[in-house]
Amino acid sequence: MRHQKALNIKTLLETSDLAQVMRKGLALNELNQQLQTRIPKQFKGLFRVANFTQDKLIIETANATIRQALLFQQAELLALIQEMQPEISKLNIKVSPHLFSL
Repeated sequence: MRHQKALNIKTLLETSDLAQVMRKGLALNELNQQLQTRIPKQFKGLFRVANFTQDKLIIETANATIRQALLFQQAELLALIQEMQPEISKLNIKVSPHLFSL
């Protein structure tokens, strides 16, 4: 340790795994907020963006009724998402019963 080159703490923090996790979390939050403001009224607040990969967006909803309604609107929802994130080509809508229980 004594003979190692000194590291710039800013560079170390920007390239760390924690920084990558934080950037992805912020991107998820921003996408969720954008989507919540642009979707039809009946879906506002009933789902959240849970994760995304290179081409897939994962959305969580509290119950199967909302999931089914989102599936019926999947083409329109995907088109809306692609306006914000053009690389997304697939949606995965999952039910998470504990989502809004807090």
